[in-house]
Amino acid sequence: MADAVLIMQALANPNKYGIGGTAEHHLTEQGKANADMDGDGLTVGDAQKIQMKLLGIE
Repeated sequence: MADAVLIMQALANPNKYGIGGTAEHHLTEQGKANADMDGDGLTVGDAQKIQMKLLGIE
């Protein structure tokens, strides 16, 4: 679930949580690549797909 939260934070506040952000636990290039669930770039849909997978309703 933390992955989905980080995706949303990175999209909403990229200066803090995006790649190179100021937060201690910001998104990395590898994390961005891993989080892209459908190959169309990092979007809120990726966070949703992670949540659905965790809930078993993919």
